[in-house]
Formats: sequence, structure tokens, C-alpha cells
Amino acid sequence: MKVAIPIIDTEVNRNVLSGGLNVNGSICLYDVDAKSGSWLKTTDLAANMGDLLPALEAKMISVIITRQIHPMALKVLVNKGFEVYKAKGNGLDDNIRFYAEKQLDIYSYEAAMELADVCGGECNTCSTEACDDEKKIPDLL
Repeated sequence: MKVAIPIIDTEVNRNVLSGGLNVNGSICLYDVDAKSGSWLKTTDLAANMGDLLPALEAKMISVIITRQIHPMALKVLVNKGFEVYKAKGNGLDDNIRFYAEKQLDIYSYEAAMELADVCGGECNTCSTEACDDEKKIPDLL
């Protein structure tokens, strides 16, 4: 089983989860069975969000663990067959362990809507820090 987890960067904060999946961030691709991972900038995997899903599929990724996700991005991922789990805290190693021990919850649409509610459902007009990260996702929709 291969998992994609958005992280802060590939150097100093490679074991710290980022706010969510975006093209300007970094990602850890982790093989649960082999107990090994690779860290890369998202742009090294895909030049834009529209190319990210096919790139993840090509790498045989079927699971995404994330702290936050916009409801429409969640819908797109689920409709494409990805399992999306809500991270617990910010630690990469902890979340990999939680996933392996089946202690992570599937990311619900209700939980995703909590982020949309911060912006009144309109992240493209919001100026909060949470929405600034989410503004990078619209290409996925």
C-alpha cells in the first residue's frame, strides 16, 4: 500500500505535515509494506494540480493522509478512487503509524466543510491563512 502525505518541505521539515496538498508544497510518498519513503517537491511529481492525480496514480498511490482538504478536492479524489484520511497532529511518522494501525479516520465531507466554513465557502475571496493554502487547490477541481 502506497500513501501520499503533504509535508512542509523536503529538507528541514520533511517530517512535519503541511496544511494540505498543493502544487507549491512537498510530499512524502510512503510504501507501507516496504516501510520506505521518498520526499520530493510536488512540482517534481507534477507541474500543476491537474497533472497531480495522474502522477499519483502512476506511482500506484491509493491513499492520501492530510490535515486539511477543500470539500470539492475531497470529492474529486474520492471519485477517482483515492482513500483520504484525516491526519492526527503534524507528525509524519506518527501518522504513518496511525494509518498502519488503522487509527486514522476517513476524511468526511463534514470535516472538509469545516474548512470551507472558515471562508464562508468562498476561499477565493478569503484572506485567512487557512484559505491562502486552499487557494492553491482550485486547479484540482
